Amino acid sequence: MNNKGVSRRIFLKEAGAGALMAPMMPAALGGAAANASASPAPAFPMIQRGARKRNVLFISTDDCCNRLAVYGGQAKTPNLNRFARSAVRFDRAYNQYPLCSPSRSSLMTGLAPDTTKVYDLTTHFRETLPDVVTLPQAFLHNGYFTARAGKIYHYGNPNQIGTSGLDDPPSWNETVNPAGVDRTKEQVLLEFLDPSRRSSPGARGFAGVTLRGCADGWPADGSPVGAEVPGGNFYGVGEALHASSSRPELHTDYLVADAAIAMLEKRRLQPDDPWFIGVGFYKPHVPWIVPSQYFDMNPLQDIEAVPLHPGEMKVAPRWAYNSLVPNRGMSVENCRRATQAYYAAQSFLDSNIGRVLDALQRVGLAENTTVVFWSDHGWQLGEHGQWEKQTLFEPSARVPLMIGGAGVAGAGQVCPRTVEHLDLYPTLAELCDLQAIPSNLHGKSLAPLLADPQARWDRPAISQVYRHAVSGAAGRAEAIPPGGIMGYSLRTERYRYTFWKEGSEGEELYDYQVDPKESRNLAADNRVAGLKATLRASLESICRERGMASAPGALKA
Repeated sequence: MNNKGVSRRIFLKEAGAGALMAPMMPAALGGAAANASASPAPAFPMIQRGARKRNVLFISTDDCCNRLAVYGGQAKTPNLNRFARSAVRFDRAYNQYPLCSPSRSSLMTGLAPDTTKVYDLTTHFRETLPDVVTLPQAFLHNGYFTARAGKIYHYGNPNQIGTSGLDDPPSWNETVNPAGVDRTKEQVLLEFLDPSRRSSPGARGFAGVTLRGCADGWPADGSPVGAEVPGGNFYGVGEALHASSSRPELHTDYLVADAAIAMLEKRRLQPDDPWFIGVGFYKPHVPWIVPSQYFDMNPLQDIEAVPLHPGEMKVAPRWAYNSLVPNRGMSVENCRRATQAYYAAQSFLDSNIGRVLDALQRVGLAENTTVVFWSDHGWQLGEHGQWEKQTLFEPSARVPLMIGGAGVAGAGQVCPRTVEHLDLYPTLAELCDLQAIPSNLHGKSLAPLLADPQARWDRPAISQVYRHAVSGAAGRAEAIPPGGIMGYSLRTERYRYTFWKEGSEGEELYDYQVDPKESRNLAADNRVAGLKATLRASLESICRERGMASAPGALKA
Protein backbone atom coordinates (compact mmCIF):
# COMPACT_ATOMS: atom_id res chain seq x y z
CA MET A 1 0.00 0.00 0.00
CA ASN A 2 1.15 3.54 -0.67
CA ASN A 3 1.08 5.07 2.82
CA LYS A 4 0.65 8.77 3.14
CA GLY A 5 3.65 8.98 5.42
CA VAL A 6 4.84 8.20 8.92
CA SER A 7 2.15 10.30 10.57
CA ARG A 8 -0.59 8.13 9.15
CA ARG A 9 1.11 4.89 10.17
CA ILE A 10 1.63 6.24 13.67
CA PHE A 11 -2.00 7.32 13.76
CA LEU A 12 -3.27 3.86 12.81
CA LYS A 13 -0.98 2.20 15.33
CA GLU A 14 -2.20 4.50 18.09
CA ALA A 15 -5.79 3.99 17.03
CA GLY A 16 -5.34 0.24 17.48
CA ALA A 17 -3.95 0.73 20.98
CA GLY A 18 -7.00 2.44 22.35
CA ALA A 19 -9.60 0.27 22.05
CA LEU A 20 -28.76 13.22 10.10
CA MET A 21 -31.76 11.75 8.99
CA ALA A 22 -32.53 12.59 5.30
CA PRO A 23 -35.72 14.39 4.29
CA MET A 24 -38.61 12.25 3.05
CA MET A 25 -39.46 12.07 -0.63
CA PRO A 26 -42.83 13.34 -1.78
CA ALA A 27 -45.41 10.54 -1.65
CA ALA A 28 -46.03 10.91 -5.39
CA LEU A 29 -42.67 9.32 -6.19
CA GLY A 30 -43.40 5.85 -4.88
CA GLY A 31 -43.16 2.16 -6.41
CA ALA A 32 -43.98 -2.41 -5.70
CA ALA A 33 -42.75 -5.95 -5.66
CA ALA A 34 -42.65 -9.67 -6.07
CA ASN A 35 -42.63 -12.46 -3.56
CA ALA A 36 -40.76 -15.68 -2.96
CA SER A 37 -42.60 -18.96 -3.10
CA ALA A 38 -40.70 -20.55 -0.22
CA SER A 39 -42.42 -20.74 3.14
CA PRO A 40 -41.09 -18.13 5.59
CA ALA A 41 -38.84 -18.97 8.51
CA PRO A 42 -40.26 -18.80 12.04
CA ALA A 43 -40.85 -15.25 13.20
CA PHE A 44 -38.53 -14.00 15.94
CA PRO A 45 -39.13 -10.90 18.07
CA MET A 46 -38.13 -7.86 15.99
CA ILE A 47 -36.20 -6.12 18.76
CA GLN A 48 -33.93 -8.12 21.05
CA ARG A 49 -34.36 -7.26 24.72
CA GLY A 50 -33.55 -9.18 27.85
CA ALA A 51 -30.62 -11.22 29.12
CA ARG A 52 -29.56 -13.01 25.92
CA LYS A 53 -28.39 -10.64 23.22
CA ARG A 54 -28.74 -11.36 19.54
CA ASN A 55 -25.63 -12.20 17.47
CA VAL A 56 -24.74 -10.77 14.03
CA LEU A 57 -23.07 -12.59 11.14
CA PHE A 58 -22.01 -9.83 8.72
CA ILE A 59 -21.09 -11.27 5.30
CA SER A 60 -19.58 -8.94 2.71
CA THR A 61 -18.40 -9.38 -0.85
CA ASP A 62 -16.22 -7.27 -3.13
CA ASP A 63 -17.43 -5.78 -6.45
CA CYS A 64 -20.53 -7.99 -6.56
CA CYS A 65 -23.39 -6.85 -8.79
CA ASN A 66 -26.91 -8.26 -8.91
CA ARG A 67 -26.34 -10.81 -11.68
CA LEU A 68 -26.70 -13.54 -9.05
CA ALA A 69 -29.34 -16.22 -9.66
CA VAL A 70 -31.00 -15.23 -6.38
CA TYR A 71 -31.70 -11.85 -8.05
CA GLY A 72 -32.85 -13.43 -11.30
CA GLY A 73 -29.36 -13.30 -12.82
CA GLN A 74 -27.40 -16.00 -14.61
CA ALA A 75 -24.57 -16.74 -12.13
CA LYS A 76 -25.35 -19.96 -10.25
CA THR A 77 -25.94 -19.24 -6.55
CA PRO A 78 -27.71 -22.20 -4.88
CA ASN A 79 -26.63 -21.23 -1.37
CA LEU A 80 -27.82 -17.63 -1.62
CA ASN A 81 -31.07 -18.96 -3.09
CA ARG A 82 -31.40 -21.08 0.05
CA PHE A 83 -30.54 -18.17 2.34
CA ALA A 84 -33.22 -16.03 0.67
CA ARG A 85 -35.88 -18.36 2.08
CA SER A 86 -34.97 -17.16 5.59
CA ALA A 87 -34.26 -13.53 4.62
CA VAL A 88 -35.75 -10.37 3.20
CA ARG A 89 -34.21 -9.72 -0.21
CA PHE A 90 -33.93 -6.01 -0.96
CA ASP A 91 -34.35 -5.43 -4.68
CA ARG A 92 -33.56 -1.70 -4.65
CA ALA A 93 -30.52 -1.36 -2.40
CA TYR A 94 -27.78 1.16 -3.26
CA ASN A 95 -24.27 2.08 -2.16
CA GLN A 96 -23.18 5.62 -1.30
CA TYR A 97 -20.08 5.64 -3.54
CA PRO A 98 -19.19 2.90 -6.08
CA LEU A 99 -15.57 2.47 -5.05
CA CYS A 100 -14.33 0.16 -2.30
CA SER A 101 -12.93 2.40 0.43
CA PRO A 102 -15.42 5.30 0.16
CA SER A 103 -18.29 2.81 0.17
CA ARG A 104 -17.04 0.68 3.06
CA SER A 105 -16.01 3.70 5.14
CA SER A 106 -19.50 5.14 4.74
CA LEU A 107 -21.33 1.92 5.56
CA MET A 108 -19.18 1.12 8.60
CA THR A 109 -19.46 4.62 10.09
CA GLY A 110 -23.09 5.23 9.11
CA LEU A 111 -22.02 8.55 7.57
CA ALA A 112 -22.09 9.75 3.96
CA PRO A 113 -18.82 10.16 2.01
CA ASP A 114 -19.06 13.96 2.24
CA THR A 115 -18.87 13.53 6.03
CA THR A 116 -16.14 10.88 6.13
CA LYS A 117 -14.21 12.76 3.39
CA VAL A 118 -13.09 9.43 1.93
CA TYR A 119 -13.16 9.64 -1.88
CA ASP A 120 -10.10 7.50 -2.71
CA LEU A 121 -8.40 4.24 -1.78
CA THR A 122 -5.70 5.62 0.52
CA THR A 123 -7.44 7.96 2.99
CA HIS A 124 -8.47 6.37 6.29
CA PHE A 125 -11.71 7.74 7.73
CA ARG A 126 -10.05 8.27 11.14
CA GLU A 127 -7.85 10.92 9.58
CA THR A 128 -10.94 13.11 9.33
CA LEU A 129 -13.14 11.50 12.02
CA PRO A 130 -10.71 10.26 14.70
CA ASP A 131 -13.41 9.67 17.32
CA VAL A 132 -16.12 8.15 15.14
CA VAL A 133 -17.82 5.05 16.58
CA THR A 134 -17.97 2.41 13.86
CA LEU A 135 -20.67 -0.23 13.55
CA PRO A 136 -18.58 -3.02 15.13
CA GLN A 137 -17.36 -0.59 17.80
CA ALA A 138 -20.97 0.08 18.78
CA PHE A 139 -21.35 -3.66 19.36
CA LEU A 140 -18.04 -3.79 21.20
CA HIS A 141 -19.20 -0.99 23.53
CA ASN A 142 -22.36 -2.99 24.23
CA GLY A 143 -20.44 -6.00 25.52
CA TYR A 144 -20.08 -7.94 22.26
CA PHE A 145 -17.10 -9.92 21.03
CA THR A 146 -16.22 -8.52 17.60
CA ALA A 147 -14.07 -10.22 14.98
CA ARG A 148 -13.49 -10.34 11.26
CA ALA A 149 -12.00 -12.70 8.73
CA GLY A 150 -10.93 -11.13 5.44
CA LYS A 151 -11.99 -7.81 3.95
CA ILE A 152 -14.54 -5.66 5.78
CA TYR A 153 -12.81 -2.29 5.59
CA HIS A 154 -10.82 -1.54 2.44
CA TYR A 155 -7.86 -3.62 1.28
CA GLY A 156 -6.16 -3.33 -2.08
CA ASN A 157 -7.36 -6.42 -3.92
CA PRO A 158 -5.37 -8.48 -4.73
CA ASN A 159 -2.11 -6.89 -3.59
CA GLN A 160 -3.08 -6.47 0.07
CA ILE A 161 -4.66 -9.90 0.52
CA GLY A 162 -3.00 -11.43 3.57
CA THR A 163 -2.50 -8.05 5.25
CA SER A 164 -4.73 -5.76 7.30
CA GLY A 165 -4.97 -3.14 4.53
CA LEU A 166 -6.87 -0.07 5.71
CA ASP A 167 -8.46 -1.96 8.57
CA ASP A 168 -9.71 -0.23 11.74
CA PRO A 169 -8.07 -1.88 14.77
CA PRO A 170 -10.42 -0.27 17.35
CA SER A 171 -13.32 -2.13 15.74
CA TRP A 172 -12.20 -5.67 16.55
CA ASN A 173 -11.17 -8.08 19.28
CA GLU A 174 -9.79 -10.53 16.72
CA THR A 175 -8.81 -10.45 13.04
CA VAL A 176 -7.65 -13.04 10.49
CA ASN A 177 -6.06 -12.20 7.10
CA PRO A 178 -5.91 -15.33 4.92
CA ALA A 179 -4.04 -15.52 1.62
CA GLY A 180 -4.44 -18.42 -0.82
CA VAL A 181 -2.82 -19.58 -4.03
CA ASP A 182 -4.76 -17.01 -6.05
CA ARG A 183 -2.61 -14.39 -4.30
CA THR A 184 0.61 -16.24 -3.61
CA LYS A 185 1.20 -18.41 -6.70
CA GLU A 186 -1.19 -18.11 -9.61
CA GLN A 187 -1.12 -14.43 -10.59
CA VAL A 188 1.61 -15.23 -13.13
CA LEU A 189 -0.91 -17.44 -14.96
CA LEU A 190 -3.40 -14.66 -15.61
CA GLU A 191 -4.70 -14.00 -19.10
CA PHE A 192 -5.56 -10.37 -19.80
CA LEU A 193 -8.69 -9.69 -21.82
CA ASP A 194 -8.57 -5.88 -21.73
CA PRO A 195 -5.99 -4.72 -24.33
CA SER A 196 -5.25 -1.55 -22.35
CA ARG A 197 -3.76 -3.69 -19.56
CA ARG A 198 -1.27 -5.54 -21.74
CA SER A 199 2.29 -4.47 -22.37
CA SER A 200 2.04 -6.01 -25.83
CA PRO A 201 -0.59 -7.92 -27.83
CA GLY A 202 -1.15 -11.35 -26.34
CA ALA A 203 0.83 -10.64 -23.17
CA ARG A 204 0.00 -13.01 -20.32
CA GLY A 205 0.74 -12.90 -16.63
CA PHE A 206 3.29 -10.86 -14.73
CA ALA A 207 6.52 -12.51 -15.78
CA GLY A 208 8.30 -9.58 -17.36
CA VAL A 209 5.05 -7.66 -17.87
CA THR A 210 4.61 -4.11 -16.67
CA LEU A 211 1.06 -2.82 -16.92
CA ARG A 212 0.51 0.75 -18.03
CA GLY A 213 0.77 3.05 -15.03
CA CYS A 214 1.98 0.22 -12.78
CA ALA A 215 5.33 -0.80 -11.39
CA ASP A 216 6.26 -4.47 -11.88
CA GLY A 217 2.66 -5.61 -12.23
CA TRP A 218 0.23 -4.50 -9.55
CA PRO A 219 -0.26 -0.84 -8.71
CA ALA A 220 1.37 -0.11 -5.39
CA ASP A 221 -1.93 0.09 -3.50
CA GLY A 222 -4.58 -1.12 -5.90
CA SER A 223 -5.66 2.47 -6.40
CA PRO A 224 -6.59 4.20 -9.67
CA VAL A 225 -3.49 4.86 -11.74
CA GLY A 226 -4.82 6.29 -14.97
CA ALA A 227 -7.80 7.82 -16.65
CA GLU A 228 -9.58 7.46 -19.94
CA VAL A 229 -12.26 9.95 -19.02
CA PRO A 230 -10.56 12.71 -17.05
CA GLY A 231 -11.13 11.53 -13.52
CA GLY A 232 -12.17 8.07 -14.68
CA ASN A 233 -9.86 5.31 -13.58
CA PHE A 234 -8.08 2.06 -14.25
CA TYR A 235 -8.46 -0.47 -11.48
CA GLY A 236 -5.32 -2.52 -11.10
CA VAL A 237 -5.23 -5.63 -13.24
CA GLY A 238 -8.60 -5.13 -14.93
CA GLU A 239 -10.36 -7.92 -16.79
CA ALA A 240 -8.05 -10.89 -16.30
CA LEU A 241 -8.81 -14.54 -15.61
CA HIS A 242 -7.38 -17.95 -14.83
CA ALA A 243 -9.36 -21.18 -14.47
CA SER A 244 -7.34 -22.63 -11.62
CA SER A 245 -6.57 -26.33 -11.29
CA SER A 246 -5.75 -25.89 -7.60
CA ARG A 247 -8.14 -27.34 -5.07
CA PRO A 248 -10.80 -24.85 -3.88
CA GLU A 249 -9.58 -25.15 -0.28
CA LEU A 250 -6.28 -23.52 -1.29
CA HIS A 251 -7.95 -20.29 -2.47
CA THR A 252 -8.30 -17.15 -0.37
CA ASP A 253 -12.09 -17.05 -0.12
CA TYR A 254 -12.18 -20.70 1.01
CA LEU A 255 -9.66 -19.77 3.73
CA VAL A 256 -11.79 -16.76 4.73
CA ALA A 257 -14.72 -19.13 5.21
CA ASP A 258 -12.47 -21.53 7.17
CA ALA A 259 -11.45 -18.71 9.51
CA ALA A 260 -15.06 -17.63 10.03
CA ILE A 261 -16.12 -21.21 10.74
CA ALA A 262 -13.35 -21.52 13.33
CA MET A 263 -14.64 -18.35 15.00
CA LEU A 264 -18.17 -19.79 15.11
CA GLU A 265 -16.87 -23.02 16.63
CA LYS A 266 -15.26 -20.99 19.42
CA ARG A 267 -18.46 -19.03 19.97
CA ARG A 268 -20.34 -22.31 20.48
CA LEU A 269 -18.29 -22.80 23.65
CA GLN A 270 -19.58 -19.45 24.99
CA PRO A 271 -23.25 -19.45 23.87
CA ASP A 272 -24.31 -16.69 26.26
CA ASP A 273 -21.64 -14.22 25.11
CA PRO A 274 -22.95 -12.14 22.16
CA TRP A 275 -20.83 -11.62 19.07
CA PHE A 276 -20.53 -9.66 15.84
CA ILE A 277 -18.45 -11.51 13.23
CA GLY A 278 -17.58 -9.97 9.86
CA VAL A 279 -16.85 -12.38 7.01
CA GLY A 280 -15.20 -10.45 4.17
CA PHE A 281 -14.89 -12.30 0.87
CA TYR A 282 -12.64 -10.99 -1.93
CA LYS A 283 -14.46 -12.32 -4.96
CA PRO A 284 -15.82 -11.50 -7.51
CA HIS A 285 -13.26 -8.67 -7.59
CA VAL A 286 -10.64 -9.02 -10.32
CA PRO A 287 -8.45 -10.86 -11.05
CA TRP A 288 -10.75 -13.83 -11.63
CA ILE A 289 -8.50 -16.63 -10.43
CA VAL A 290 -11.21 -19.17 -9.65
CA PRO A 291 -11.23 -22.99 -9.40
CA SER A 292 -12.02 -24.38 -12.83
CA GLN A 293 -15.18 -26.23 -11.78
CA TYR A 294 -16.92 -22.88 -11.28
CA PHE A 295 -16.18 -21.95 -14.88
CA ASP A 296 -17.76 -25.29 -15.83
CA MET A 297 -20.75 -24.40 -13.66
CA ASN A 298 -21.28 -21.30 -15.85
CA PRO A 299 -20.57 -22.56 -19.41
CA LEU A 300 -19.44 -20.07 -22.02
CA GLN A 301 -22.01 -21.26 -24.58
CA ASP A 302 -24.77 -19.98 -22.29
CA ILE A 303 -23.34 -16.46 -22.03
CA GLU A 304 -23.97 -13.52 -24.31
CA ALA A 305 -22.24 -10.14 -24.27
CA VAL A 306 -24.32 -7.07 -23.46
CA PRO A 307 -25.16 -5.47 -26.82
CA LEU A 308 -23.86 -1.95 -27.38
CA HIS A 309 -26.17 0.15 -29.53
CA PRO A 310 -24.97 3.05 -31.71
CA GLY A 311 -25.09 6.30 -29.79
CA GLU A 312 -25.53 4.58 -26.43
CA MET A 313 -22.43 6.26 -25.00
CA LYS A 314 -23.79 9.69 -25.97
CA VAL A 315 -26.92 9.41 -23.77
CA ALA A 316 -25.31 10.89 -20.65
CA PRO A 317 -22.72 13.63 -19.96
CA ARG A 318 -19.16 12.42 -20.58
CA TRP A 319 -18.47 12.41 -16.83
CA ALA A 320 -21.05 9.63 -16.43
CA TYR A 321 -18.64 7.13 -18.06
CA ASN A 322 -15.50 5.63 -16.56
CA SER A 323 -14.17 4.97 -20.06
CA LEU A 324 -14.95 6.45 -23.45
CA VAL A 325 -13.51 3.36 -25.14
CA PRO A 326 -16.46 0.98 -25.60
CA ASN A 327 -15.97 -2.19 -23.57
CA ARG A 328 -12.39 -1.03 -22.94
CA GLY A 329 -11.51 -2.27 -26.43
CA MET A 330 -12.42 -5.90 -25.72
CA SER A 331 -13.85 -8.02 -28.51
CA VAL A 332 -17.32 -9.50 -28.17
CA GLU A 333 -15.74 -12.89 -27.52
CA ASN A 334 -13.58 -11.49 -24.72
CA CYS A 335 -16.60 -9.73 -23.22
CA ARG A 336 -18.30 -13.13 -23.08
CA ARG A 337 -15.24 -14.74 -21.51
CA ALA A 338 -14.93 -11.95 -18.95
CA THR A 339 -18.59 -12.38 -18.06
CA GLN A 340 -18.14 -16.12 -17.65
CA ALA A 341 -15.16 -15.56 -15.34
CA TYR A 342 -17.15 -13.04 -13.29
CA TYR A 343 -20.03 -15.51 -12.93
CA ALA A 344 -17.54 -18.24 -11.94
CA ALA A 345 -16.22 -15.93 -9.20
CA GLN A 346 -19.77 -15.25 -8.00
CA SER A 347 -20.51 -18.99 -7.88
CA PHE A 348 -17.29 -19.65 -5.92
CA LEU A 349 -18.30 -16.88 -3.53
CA ASP A 350 -21.70 -18.53 -3.14
CA SER A 351 -20.17 -21.88 -2.28
CA ASN A 352 -18.14 -20.35 0.55
CA ILE A 353 -21.09 -18.42 1.90
CA GLY A 354 -22.94 -21.73 1.99
CA ARG A 355 -20.17 -23.28 4.06
CA VAL A 356 -20.39 -20.49 6.63
CA LEU A 357 -24.18 -20.66 6.83
CA ASP A 358 -24.03 -24.45 7.26
CA ALA A 359 -21.53 -24.01 10.10
CA LEU A 360 -23.83 -21.49 11.80
CA GLN A 361 -26.56 -24.13 11.83
CA ARG A 362 -24.19 -26.90 12.86
CA VAL A 363 -22.93 -25.09 15.96
CA GLY A 364 -26.48 -24.36 17.08
CA LEU A 365 -26.26 -20.54 16.92
CA ALA A 366 -28.55 -19.80 13.95
CA GLU A 367 -31.76 -19.23 15.90
CA ASN A 368 -30.32 -16.26 17.78
CA THR A 369 -28.26 -14.77 14.93
CA THR A 370 -29.14 -12.07 12.42
CA VAL A 371 -27.34 -12.62 9.10
CA VAL A 372 -26.55 -9.80 6.65
CA PHE A 373 -25.26 -10.31 3.10
CA TRP A 374 -24.05 -7.21 1.26
CA SER A 375 -21.64 -5.96 -1.40
CA ASP A 376 -19.61 -2.76 -1.25
CA HIS A 377 -20.94 -1.71 -4.68
CA GLY A 378 -22.05 -3.11 -8.00
CA TRP A 379 -20.09 -3.80 -11.17
CA GLN A 380 -20.70 -3.26 -14.85
CA LEU A 381 -20.22 -6.00 -17.44
CA GLY A 382 -20.74 -4.00 -20.62
CA GLU A 383 -23.86 -1.98 -19.83
CA HIS A 384 -23.44 1.39 -21.59
CA GLY A 385 -20.14 0.04 -22.92
CA GLN A 386 -18.72 0.24 -19.39
CA TRP A 387 -16.83 -2.28 -17.25
CA GLU A 388 -16.05 -2.22 -13.55
CA LYS A 389 -17.32 0.48 -11.16
CA GLN A 390 -17.20 4.22 -10.43
CA THR A 391 -20.27 5.15 -12.42
CA LEU A 392 -23.70 6.25 -11.23
CA PHE A 393 -25.52 3.95 -13.62
CA GLU A 394 -27.78 1.32 -12.05
CA PRO A 395 -25.46 -1.72 -12.31
CA SER A 396 -22.69 0.13 -10.46
CA ALA A 397 -24.81 1.92 -7.84
CA ARG A 398 -27.11 -1.01 -7.06
CA VAL A 399 -26.02 -3.77 -4.66
CA PRO A 400 -27.30 -7.12 -3.48
CA LEU A 401 -28.58 -6.93 0.11
CA MET A 402 -30.32 -9.62 2.13
CA ILE A 403 -31.02 -9.68 5.86
CA GLY A 404 -32.21 -12.90 7.44
CA GLY A 405 -32.41 -15.02 10.56
CA ALA A 406 -33.29 -13.69 13.98
CA GLY A 407 -35.43 -10.55 14.01
CA VAL A 408 -36.68 -10.95 10.43
CA ALA A 409 -40.42 -11.60 10.55
CA GLY A 410 -40.77 -10.99 6.81
CA ALA A 411 -38.36 -13.79 5.88
CA GLY A 412 -38.80 -15.32 2.45
CA GLN A 413 -40.14 -12.11 0.92
CA VAL A 414 -38.84 -9.49 -1.48
CA CYS A 415 -38.75 -5.82 -0.52
CA PRO A 416 -39.19 -3.33 -3.40
CA ARG A 417 -38.42 -0.22 -1.33
CA THR A 418 -35.40 1.98 -2.04
CA VAL A 419 -32.78 1.57 0.69
CA GLU A 420 -29.11 2.43 1.04
CA HIS A 421 -25.97 1.23 2.80
CA LEU A 422 -26.36 3.93 5.43
CA ASP A 423 -29.45 2.15 6.72
CA LEU A 424 -27.53 -0.92 7.92
CA TYR A 425 -25.95 0.67 11.01
CA PRO A 426 -29.23 1.88 12.58
CA THR A 427 -30.97 -1.35 11.53
CA LEU A 428 -28.59 -3.64 13.37
CA ALA A 429 -28.44 -1.29 16.33
CA GLU A 430 -32.23 -1.47 16.65
CA LEU A 431 -32.53 -5.22 16.08
CA CYS A 432 -29.94 -5.89 18.81
CA ASP A 433 -31.18 -3.15 21.16
CA LEU A 434 -27.79 -1.45 21.33
CA GLN A 435 -27.41 1.48 23.69
CA ALA A 436 -25.51 4.77 23.30
CA ILE A 437 -25.65 4.77 19.51
CA PRO A 438 -24.34 7.90 17.71
CA SER A 439 -27.09 10.44 17.17
CA ASN A 440 -25.80 11.70 13.81
CA LEU A 441 -26.22 8.56 11.69
CA HIS A 442 -27.44 9.38 8.19
CA GLY A 443 -29.55 6.28 7.60
CA LYS A 444 -32.82 4.93 8.94
CA SER A 445 -33.52 1.55 10.48
CA LEU A 446 -34.95 -1.02 8.09
CA ALA A 447 -36.68 -2.86 10.95
CA PRO A 448 -40.17 -1.90 9.68
CA LEU A 449 -39.33 -3.42 6.28
CA LEU A 450 -37.95 -6.59 7.89
CA ALA A 451 -41.33 -6.98 9.60
CA ASP A 452 -43.34 -6.09 6.49
CA PRO A 453 -41.33 -5.79 3.26
CA GLN A 454 -44.26 -4.02 1.58
CA ALA A 455 -44.59 -1.36 4.29
CA ARG A 456 -44.79 2.30 3.28
CA TRP A 457 -41.33 3.79 2.81
CA ASP A 458 -40.70 7.06 1.01
CA ARG A 459 -36.95 7.54 1.37
CA PRO A 460 -34.66 7.68 -1.69
CA ALA A 461 -31.08 6.45 -1.96
CA ILE A 462 -28.11 8.71 -2.74
CA SER A 463 -24.91 7.72 -4.56
CA GLN A 464 -22.01 9.89 -5.65
CA VAL A 465 -18.69 9.73 -7.50
CA TYR A 466 -15.81 12.18 -7.90
CA ARG A 467 -14.07 12.84 -11.22
CA HIS A 468 -10.66 14.36 -10.62
CA ALA A 469 -7.13 14.44 -11.97
CA VAL A 470 -5.14 11.35 -11.03
CA SER A 471 -1.52 10.41 -11.66
CA GLY A 472 -0.96 8.81 -15.03
CA ALA A 473 -4.00 10.38 -16.70
CA ALA A 474 -4.05 9.05 -20.21
CA GLY A 475 -4.81 10.40 -23.60
CA ARG A 476 -7.86 12.69 -23.31
CA ALA A 477 -8.16 16.08 -24.97
CA GLU A 478 -10.64 17.71 -22.61
CA ALA A 479 -9.28 19.15 -19.38
CA ILE A 480 -10.97 18.48 -16.09
CA PRO A 481 -12.21 21.68 -14.41
CA PRO A 482 -10.22 22.94 -11.43
CA GLY A 483 -11.24 21.11 -8.26
CA GLY A 484 -12.75 18.22 -10.18
CA ILE A 485 -16.40 17.29 -10.66
CA MET A 486 -18.63 15.56 -8.15
CA GLY A 487 -21.67 13.71 -9.44
CA TYR A 488 -24.64 13.01 -7.16
CA SER A 489 -27.50 10.67 -7.97
CA LEU A 490 -30.90 10.20 -6.32
CA ARG A 491 -32.77 6.92 -6.81
CA THR A 492 -36.46 6.45 -6.01
CA GLU A 493 -38.45 3.31 -6.78
CA ARG A 494 -39.17 4.62 -10.26
CA TYR A 495 -36.67 7.35 -11.16
CA ARG A 496 -33.00 8.25 -11.06
CA TYR A 497 -31.90 11.89 -11.20
CA THR A 498 -28.19 12.74 -11.42
CA PHE A 499 -26.35 16.03 -11.64
CA TRP A 500 -22.67 16.75 -12.20
CA LYS A 501 -21.30 19.80 -10.38
CA GLU A 502 -24.87 20.96 -9.54
CA GLY A 503 -25.89 20.45 -13.15
CA SER A 504 -23.35 22.81 -14.67
CA GLU A 505 -21.57 19.76 -16.14
CA GLY A 506 -24.69 17.87 -17.11
CA GLU A 507 -27.79 16.11 -15.80
CA GLU A 508 -29.48 12.72 -16.20
CA LEU A 509 -33.04 11.57 -15.57
CA TYR A 510 -34.25 8.01 -16.18
CA ASP A 511 -37.69 6.46 -15.77
CA TYR A 512 -37.12 2.78 -14.99
CA GLN A 513 -40.78 1.92 -15.42
CA VAL A 514 -40.45 2.42 -19.18
CA ASP A 515 -36.65 2.48 -19.60
CA PRO A 516 -34.98 -0.13 -17.34
CA LYS A 517 -31.72 0.02 -19.33
CA GLU A 518 -31.23 3.80 -18.96
CA SER A 519 -31.24 4.35 -22.72
CA ARG A 520 -33.22 7.61 -22.73
CA ASN A 521 -32.03 10.61 -20.73
CA LEU A 522 -35.08 12.78 -19.96
CA ALA A 523 -33.19 15.61 -18.25
CA ALA A 524 -33.77 18.04 -21.15
CA ASP A 525 -37.39 17.00 -21.74
CA ASN A 526 -39.64 19.92 -20.82
CA ARG A 527 -42.57 17.54 -20.33
CA VAL A 528 -40.99 16.28 -17.11
CA ALA A 529 -39.55 19.61 -15.92
CA GLY A 530 -41.72 19.59 -12.81
CA LEU A 531 -40.68 16.05 -11.88
CA LYS A 532 -37.03 16.92 -12.43
CA ALA A 533 -37.34 19.99 -10.21
CA THR A 534 -38.87 17.90 -7.42
CA LEU A 535 -36.17 15.24 -7.63
CA ARG A 536 -33.42 17.84 -7.83
CA ALA A 537 -34.71 19.69 -4.77
CA SER A 538 -34.74 16.48 -2.77
CA LEU A 539 -31.23 15.55 -3.93
CA GLU A 540 -29.84 18.98 -3.04
CA SER A 541 -31.51 19.00 0.36
CA ILE A 542 -30.21 15.57 1.36
CA CYS A 543 -26.70 16.17 0.04
CA ARG A 544 -26.38 19.50 1.80
CA GLU A 545 -27.38 17.90 5.10
CA ARG A 546 -24.69 15.28 4.53
CA GLY A 547 -21.86 17.73 3.77
CA MET A 548 -22.00 18.62 0.08
CA ALA A 549 -21.04 22.24 0.70
CA SER A 550 -17.50 21.22 1.65
CA ALA A 551 -17.11 18.41 -0.88
CA PRO A 552 -14.54 18.79 -3.68
CA GLY A 553 -15.96 19.52 -7.12
CA ALA A 554 -19.53 19.61 -5.84
CA LEU A 555 -20.59 23.24 -6.27
CA LYS A 556 -20.62 25.23 -9.47
CA ALA A 557 -18.68 28.49 -9.48
